[in-house]
Amino acid sequence: PPVQRARPATVASVAAVAPTAATASGASSTALAPAEPPATDRTVAAAEPAALIGVLHRQLDLMDRQLALLGAGAASPATPPPPSPRSPTEPHPAPAETAADTVDFSLYFFGDYPEQDRADKYDVVVAAAEFADTHGFHAVWIPERHFHSFGGIFPNPSVLAAALAVRTRRLRLNAGSVVLPLHHPVRVAEEWSMVDNLSGGRIGLGCAPGWHANDFVFAPENYGRHKAVMYEQLETVRRLWRGEAVSARSGSGEQIEVRLFPRPVQPDPPVFTAIVGNPDSYREAARRDIGVVTNLMTQDVARLAENIALYRRTRAEHGLDPAGGRVVVLLHTYLADDADRARAEAFEPFCAYLRSSFSLLGQVVNSLGMNIDLADTPDDDVRFVLARAYERYCAQRALIGSPASSRAVLDAVLDAGADEIACFIDFGLPAQAVRDGLPAIDAL
Repeated sequence: PPVQRARPATVASVAAVAPTAATASGASSTALAPAEPPATDRTVAAAEPAALIGVLHRQLDLMDRQLALLGAGAASPATPPPPSPRSPTEPHPAPAETAADTVDFSLYFFGDYPEQDRADKYDVVVAAAEFADTHGFHAVWIPERHFHSFGGIFPNPSVLAAALAVRTRRLRLNAGSVVLPLHHPVRVAEEWSMVDNLSGGRIGLGCAPGWHANDFVFAPENYGRHKAVMYEQLETVRRLWRGEAVSARSGSGEQIEVRLFPRPVQPDPPVFTAIVGNPDSYREAARRDIGVVTNLMTQDVARLAENIALYRRTRAEHGLDPAGGRVVVLLHTYLADDADRARAEAFEPFCAYLRSSFSLLGQVVNSLGMNIDLADTPDDDVRFVLARAYERYCAQRALIGSPASSRAVLDAVLDAGADEIACFIDFGLPAQAVRDGLPAIDAL
């Protein structure tokens, strides 16, 4: 159930917060240029190898980019319960948007699934969604990723959302995110309108510009201007969703007008984009009336609060309700009754999750002129740095521990102005551990 919270900033107080002067890399968390590591993460003891600390910062930065696409690794997923005995087309009551003084909990997927031959690779996603649906969670977020084990079991979030639509009754089903520059916007609108009908009006559309060049085999002409294309495509999707006709070229070369069939249930779906630390990206999302999905990988809570304040102030400057823009904060999450046990159990999967990103770090490392051979770095040295970072990360930026030990992090994020906590649960833990941790998230 929603946690009751007072919104920490009024319109007047939001307007009084100056935008941060520091600008993170690129226009969104999916930009290729690496972000500057936050000051909080520069406090490693001087005795630690400086080069390895730099590696860690780049690892965390890449994780940030992957999260913006975003899901995680599984070991032995459990078999989900059978679906509810009802017609797939039976309308489901859509949950009302939460009031300004509440925060919602959701589940987020974007993990590394290297075992191609597993027949049960989607079971943990389905089981977690069904748990969330029956325990008052707000939404489940499904990513898009191609051609890699990291997130690669999610090439089309609308397909998985359609499967979950007929297994759930109230849970919102959000794309987190559709990489719009890879697709024709009419097709995106059609697919998600179908899911909106199957779910009775429960979809949300997160969008991303993409960042990995290999993904653009679908639309190579869009690579290089993918952020601009994302906003262009999103405007087309929104126009179709509202019932407007859009111009398109037919097979005969004629310009025709097309409208969306089937007509969606929601008149205007919730729309989001992934952002981390770039103030200009917060401003752009605000003026376009788009919600924000962000995380604490390369920004601390203080920077998060500044960015949210900037976002809400910019909405007000453009005649929009400052409180109307929805801010979703993604947090690595694994909870149990015993905080020490939970953190110990999550440490190895968390480290493996970092290491799984090495294969994607190549061009980023080369562009930074780094002279460190990651393959030959002693494992004990890497583990030492990761262990120190993990302790601080759990204490300041994650929900890893017990409900009680994680409450301070939750309170800080809510005080920063978040509307929704998206629990990133599949970052390498065994599937059964992911399922076993859900009741503790519910307790929090």
